[in-house]
Amino acid sequence: MKTKVVDAGGSQGKMTYREAAIEALKERGPLHYRDLTNAILQAGLVDTAGVTPEASVNARITVEIRRAGKKSAFIRIRPGVFGLRGLHEPRAHSTTVPGTHVGDENETATDDTNLRVRVPFFPLYSELRHLLRVWPGRSRHQVTGLQATINNLRGTPQNAVDWTHPAVWIPERLEGEDHELAQAIWDRSKRTVNPRYIYGHWLLAQRYGLLREDSEGFLQFTDVGREFLEQSGGEVESTVDEAEGLIKLLSIVADNGPARAGELVGEWRDYLARRSPFRAESTVQDTMRRRLNNLLARRLIERKSSLYSATPDGLAYLEKTGDDDSVGGSSDNQVWALVRQQENTVRESLRELLHDMDPLAFEHLVRRLLEEMGYENVEVTARSNDGGVDVVGNIEVGITSVREVVQVKRHRRTIQRRDLDALRGSLYRFNAVRGTIFTTSWFSKGTRDAAFAKGVAPITLVDGDKLVDLLIEHSLGVRKRPIELLEVDAEAIAAIDTDS
Repeated sequence: MKTKVVDAGGSQGKMTYREAAIEALKERGPLHYRDLTNAILQAGLVDTAGVTPEASVNARITVEIRRAGKKSAFIRIRPGVFGLRGLHEPRAHSTTVPGTHVGDENETATDDTNLRVRVPFFPLYSELRHLLRVWPGRSRHQVTGLQATINNLRGTPQNAVDWTHPAVWIPERLEGEDHELAQAIWDRSKRTVNPRYIYGHWLLAQRYGLLREDSEGFLQFTDVGREFLEQSGGEVESTVDEAEGLIKLLSIVADNGPARAGELVGEWRDYLARRSPFRAESTVQDTMRRRLNNLLARRLIERKSSLYSATPDGLAYLEKTGDDDSVGGSSDNQVWALVRQQENTVRESLRELLHDMDPLAFEHLVRRLLEEMGYENVEVTARSNDGGVDVVGNIEVGITSVREVVQVKRHRRTIQRRDLDALRGSLYRFNAVRGTIFTTSWFSKGTRDAAFAKGVAPITLVDGDKLVDLLIEHSLGVRKRPIELLEVDAEAIAAIDTDS
């Protein structure tokens, strides 16, 4: 490139970022917006006062694609990577429309770049990779035939089918090719993939062209499928993540976390309204739950108690891919990282504060926590002759009110089995049927093993990490302060009518 480039608004006759991006993409091919910005700056000696040229390039291209659609000079190749329409546009191929009947995966979907989140029953990628080691070499008919056979299996009140135990129902209910394929799925996945629940896996593999039929009708890997299988976290995986809304959901968690699922579903519902055919509330909830499970399995988010938050790996992934609704560059990621750092500092400070509390005050803190968790008639016991029981309360279990005893241990030492046995032995004195131990430290393995032993009253164990999670979840000992973050609204600027 030999043309000098300046930022939009520069002197007459100079290139805008948009024009420079077109020239760079013609010469270099598809580029991530950061690499594209570097190419523009290095080759064109850009005269710009902007401190965030990467964000400017990303914003200009993203807004144009969003506004102009197929009339835009640019196309999004994958998250954060842009090319030129016509020059770098991927060759059109059939995509599949998920439905409710086995075998409908051959239908062709309308090419609508704004329509995402098509696959229901969204799977874990680890499970799909297990299946991709089983399906090749078999016919499509055998794979869909197994699904049809299983769907037609019906139990009776006298002989119900327990689908949770494939090792039992596969030999009892299947035969021939169906039995062989189901057993192969169960065995080769090391007994982690239940053949009863693989419809979503099949739909995803078909929609994104991971498998194809050869001339003899047998399934074989495509290049895309082999890359997905062999490169966890690679480009194909990122493309699926963007198309199916996982990057958007990850950014929602990063923006709102630590947060319960109920605090995330509103933004997810709004996203589905713009980017998917799904509208039913049960489907909104299910699509989010399954995608959260996918992100959890990949350690891009984590769940403590019932609170979701993005992990450092998740924030790094957002930095690399970007949210497909965002045009703000990397500033959000820096804010997320700072919030994450602050959260870790607060957790450590809160834990130290618990260690330093007066023992009686600590008991009353646990009483308050139990009340926030829905317990009723919660009382701190008298100091003498309490048998190791510090707090008692009632909790509704189904339609029954259950009496529970609680022991709190503000220690730094590991809690041993004898402490659990002592609490269990005191249940009868309070007419309780179960107990809980709260501690600021940890539990020994023997204590954990004995907590839910068969034939005895269950004892729930809440260690220091879990206790901090619960305090944060119920806003005890912490304050949640909103942050007002300014973002450039490039679309609003572009939409100003100069004729009015």
